[in-house]
Amino acid sequence: MFNLLHEDLNNLTGSKQCETSVRKGSSLTVHFEKVTIPVGETQIEVSVPNVKGVIRPTYIPGVKDMRAEVRRAIQNPVQSTRLKEIARGKKSAGIIVNDITRPYPSGILVEIIADELAEAGFIDDQIFLVIAYGYHRPNTDQELRSMLGDHILERFRIVHHNATDPLRLVTLGQTAGGLEVQINKEFAEAEVKITTGCITPHQLAGYSGGRKSVMPGIAGINSLKRHHSFPIRPNVSSMGWLEGNPFHEESLAAARIAKIDFIVNTVDNPERELVSCVAGDLNFAHLKGVEICSKIWTVPVVEQSDVVIVSPGGYPRDFDLHQSQKAIGCAEMLCKKGGQIILVAEIRDGAGKFGKVLVDAECPQDVIDQFIQTGYSPAGISKAYMLARALKDFNISVACSKVARGELEDMFLEGFDSLENAIASAMHKYGAEATFLVIPHASDITPIIGG
Repeated sequence: MFNLLHEDLNNLTGSKQCETSVRKGSSLTVHFEKVTIPVGETQIEVSVPNVKGVIRPTYIPGVKDMRAEVRRAIQNPVQSTRLKEIARGKKSAGIIVNDITRPYPSGILVEIIADELAEAGFIDDQIFLVIAYGYHRPNTDQELRSMLGDHILERFRIVHHNATDPLRLVTLGQTAGGLEVQINKEFAEAEVKITTGCITPHQLAGYSGGRKSVMPGIAGINSLKRHHSFPIRPNVSSMGWLEGNPFHEESLAAARIAKIDFIVNTVDNPERELVSCVAGDLNFAHLKGVEICSKIWTVPVVEQSDVVIVSPGGYPRDFDLHQSQKAIGCAEMLCKKGGQIILVAEIRDGAGKFGKVLVDAECPQDVIDQFIQTGYSPAGISKAYMLARALKDFNISVACSKVARGELEDMFLEGFDSLENAIASAMHKYGAEATFLVIPHASDITPIIGG
């Protein structure tokens, strides 16, 4: 099963779940556990030694009728009047939707929001959608159709947000913290402003959804640069942290300045089934969704381990290295300093724009120093900083990806064609007694050490 690299471990063999292998001439017993891990649009099964835990979210069943749940939320908003009352007498409505990197039933949400607006007298030509790219690349037509459905693209005008085109941006003001609120001009001019999204743990914002649709979702590059730089951005992984988190608080302040009228957000279980939909006030509806989300994705962990195996959760969360890095944010909280993080991700779209920042650096500390000096830039230094920060404290390897091993090595990452070989290498480094944690959906997990 394992291509073990250390000669002292040559006599270990894989086994069925919870069975053991014994090294000849030694009393050392290595326990193996079979674990299923998502990669791309498939899953792999692997035997992992000395497993201290497989960190999984709490399963809550999905709703039986997704459309009925979305309608219920929109018709019973949190701390808000009905959307149809907000929209009555107005002539235009902009709806923000996420890009391909954040999976949720955006097409269904748009359809039911449009039904509610129709009750206020709106026709389809008065409604447009804004794709919240932040500074991500634009989605292809095929990706848009997979996200929204053909019928949505045929019904509504699509606005592709461009963070760098000054003619398509407008500055609305400034937060108390000094953040310039520069956002998509067409959305700012809509008489009714609606955001949609999904609520999951997030390594900078604490949780996604709500205010993040505006900042950074449809923000201009000047706003993005300040928002994603120190002192607003946290300098540690911040999964699940809202109160006192400046990244969250400045996003919320910016979205209030943008005068968001109504949000519709979803919460999923690990099977990507809709558990709940929340709608209404920008802050209070989001907090209700966060409460539900935390019951699923907040997991107690007894202690840190030598080796932490993480998957972003499969496609599209492991779409590229930019998105896959989010799983490493979780691993940083659970791996012993000097330990090994193994990222299991397909990365079909490559390293992303930040890869060159790492390739050009002499060492990870160079990237950290550069980010402290310059802050966020379109070149991808922000994401490169997060990876460099982890590389300073941990060894990081990537398994099962479509990125060439040489390219990974140029970014200070080890590359392995299989998870088995990555595990074997870790045992070579840390010995047969090395402890392992496995997190199959790490991009969404908020670990609580020691319970």
